[in-house]
Amino acid sequence: MSTIEEPYDRSISNMKKLAFFTALMALGVLMAAALFAGSQMLNAHAQISSRENSPLAQNTSFLKGPSLSANLSTVSTSGTATTKVTPDMFSVIVGVETNGTTAQEAVSRNANLTAQVVAALRGLGISENQIGTSSYSLSPIYEDSRQPIQAPPCIEIYPPPAECEPKQRIIGYSASNSVTVTLSVNAGIDAGQVIDASVQAGANNVNGLYFFVSPDRQQEIRDILVRDAIASARERANIAAEALGMTVSQVQSVDLNEVFFPIFRGGLEEVSTAGAADNVSLPTQILPGEQEVSTTVSIVFYMSNGSSEED
Repeated sequence: MSTIEEPYDRSISNMKKLAFFTALMALGVLMAAALFAGSQMLNAHAQISSRENSPLAQNTSFLKGPSLSANLSTVSTSGTATTKVTPDMFSVIVGVETNGTTAQEAVSRNANLTAQVVAALRGLGISENQIGTSSYSLSPIYEDSRQPIQAPPCIEIYPPPAECEPKQRIIGYSASNSVTVTLSVNAGIDAGQVIDASVQAGANNVNGLYFFVSPDRQQEIRDILVRDAIASARERANIAAEALGMTVSQVQSVDLNEVFFPIFRGGLEEVSTAGAADNVSLPTQILPGEQEVSTTVSIVFYMSNGSSEED
């Protein structure tokens, strides 16, 4: 009996060991699953807490509150402000153009006349930093000659016959020098004086005359226009809200447009010399005129049934 029961007992023992090992494995799997689920819950809680504490959540948290839940009515409007401005700055471009049979001759003549023009401008009280070279050029002067062999003139065809090919020959040189004078309108020297002094000194070109608003003055005008445009938009919004039995409470958004200050060309006033003596030269008169500038703002206001928060 002992020999028969011994294998049986060993089988029972092995089965018990296998069952115990299987139970241990199952317990380990359950513990790992529980730990993983717990970590996922902690991560999810941390993410939710981070989102709730983020600046975006704090900035938009008012959308969930009762303050605007019953006050989502808005009115979109715009306001425009316009003003007329007299330019406080001007620029005059005067130039000297000279010719010579050689490049050196043209350049030398130009340098002498330009020096005279600059000296005349300095004589008006204009400083060096208010005078600047705007352009300088030296170019050859060509003479076009056609020498047809036959008596009849060359006909205009393409390509032209060989005997009708234009033959260019350099007959001289041209030098040009232009300076820009920029002054304040209140400097005591007007654009007409600049032109007259330059021409009398030898300038033979007036290439440009411009009036514009200085940067500091532009900022002052821009601030005034923005305030006036916002006041206009607010007034329109108040009228709309009152018609609806509501009041403007606060601002949702504001869109400001840029203020542009165009540069205007000045015009020379035609002065009649009738009745004046032949030896009397009337001064050149310049009319700066006015510039009209404007700006527009677009604003979205909240409306409520109660009194305005700004009242």
